[in-house]
Amino acid sequence: MGRIQFLLRCMFRHKLRTTLTMLSLVTAFLLFVMLRSVAVVFETGWVNFEEVRLTTQSKYSMIELLPLSHQDTILSIDGVVDITHASWFGGIFEEGETGDATFAVDPESYFDVYSEYVVDPDQLDEFKTTRTAALAPQSLIDKYGWEIGQKIPVISPIFPNPAGGPFVFDLVGSYSSTNEGNDFLAFLFHYEYLTDTFAFGRVGWYMLTIDDPERADEIAREIDSRFENSSDETRSMTESESFRQFASQIGDISLMVTGILSAVFFTMILLTANTMVQGYRERIPELAVMKTLGFSNSSVSAYILAEAMLMCSLSAAVGIGIGTLVVLGVQEYMPPMIPIYFDPVTCIWAGAIAVGLGVFVGSAPAINANRLVIVDALQAH
Repeated sequence: MGRIQFLLRCMFRHKLRTTLTMLSLVTAFLLFVMLRSVAVVFETGWVNFEEVRLTTQSKYSMIELLPLSHQDTILSIDGVVDITHASWFGGIFEEGETGDATFAVDPESYFDVYSEYVVDPDQLDEFKTTRTAALAPQSLIDKYGWEIGQKIPVISPIFPNPAGGPFVFDLVGSYSSTNEGNDFLAFLFHYEYLTDTFAFGRVGWYMLTIDDPERADEIAREIDSRFENSSDETRSMTESESFRQFASQIGDISLMVTGILSAVFFTMILLTANTMVQGYRERIPELAVMKTLGFSNSSVSAYILAEAMLMCSLSAAVGIGIGTLVVLGVQEYMPPMIPIYFDPVTCIWAGAIAVGLGVFVGSAPAINANRLVIVDALQAH
């Protein structure tokens, strides 16, 4: 009988208890991978957004609009290459939906700033020349079963139509991104179409490209200084930081995830340690016999420790595997405001935790096995 086979037989001496313990560990590591895949976005910033792009929004709240006159001032700053603007419309396409990302944009400059966006030239020309035109990402077209050329009714709780009923857009095409990690693609329509109804001369935020990513902080400070002490002060930052802060408004996700996982693994330590201690007590006579047959104290304790590590490692492998498949499977279907991103480092951390957990819960039984006296063990049982 090989060592691994021997360890497996010892581990499954009490099949039901061991199976339930391992299922609990699998669940714990599955949760670890899934929750960390959400938290990592809030800790490190939004992945795959261009660091050569900055956003400028109101200093006090993103729902505060900025004057259109800010655009020329920002564009005049050294290091700013190009600029465009967008306004959050909060469109609802079907009754009962919570709303999808819907932006009123400047069709002439939007795709210059977002150069990674790909759209058919003919569709782009139609988008620029048709006031009621709209472009949508393919994911949104598939979600609602739209077709190019279809009229799309949209209701906005932010900008209700004074005439009653929905706004109606002509879907002239679709667009995609060459940046596979950027899933934040919105339904786009003319800013002028919005100002036809609401003549406010203001926009939600500005997006601008810069010539040197190393100067991002410097340029951001310069932009904000231009509007300091004005009635429309600004806050500028890189695009990834802007989206991270926007999503973080729902709370400190990292802290919540850490709290949940700490509670889960504390429970797993107690459960797994109890399983190992019970298994050790039931096998004291067998361990004494092993020492009688010539096994050294260190080899017996090593088997006990290896058993604990094997239980935790196998459970972690299954949990990590399932968690990875789930994250990769749902990642492309998650809405942009509920981000999930698979980071291989998460799996490395999970593996390290599994090894550490195995060592921790196996240490006490292993030490006791090392100190076990043959005569005393046989007399006690």
